[in-house]
Amino acid sequence: MNKASDKFRNNIQTLKSVLEQQHVQLLSMLSILRQEHQALNSNNLELFEQTLLRKQQQVRMLEQIQPQLSSIEKMLGGVLSKSTFSAFIQRMPEGTDRRGLESLWETFHETLEECNLQNKTNNHILNASAINLKQALNILRGNTEHSTAAVYSHTGQQQETLEGHSLAIA
Repeated sequence: MNKASDKFRNNIQTLKSVLEQQHVQLLSMLSILRQEHQALNSNNLELFEQTLLRKQQQVRMLEQIQPQLSSIEKMLGGVLSKSTFSAFIQRMPEGTDRRGLESLWETFHETLEECNLQNKTNNHILNASAINLKQALNILRGNTEHSTAAVYSHTGQQQETLEGHSLAIA
């Protein structure tokens, strides 16, 4: 039983170590995503390109450490999730730092959620920018039949066509 307890304690240390390493990488990604957001909001193409390169490098780094998560999943007995993590904590022997591990998980998960939210926000900005660019190009080309968004009338109602309005009248 002592060997089993020692093995479990080693698993706990491995779990802590991997989560800490993953968290550091997520914090780096979050910083990059925030910088990307800043570049998108300021229409700074140079900063956006630099950030995009950093983001690609960070994704490669995360992919390289992915096998560590696979080893944790074997240890936890399933996919890394709140339920498998909670079950693992419940199996922890007396005298181990359950609260410390729970706190580490919460911090890891919060940072992961922040990355996800920031990435979605950035994607919405990129998509809106692409739509605006398509609209501008269609207007400049005089191609109002294939407008990518509805145009508003003088009453504020959406119209599907421009009804002969030109840029000079608008």
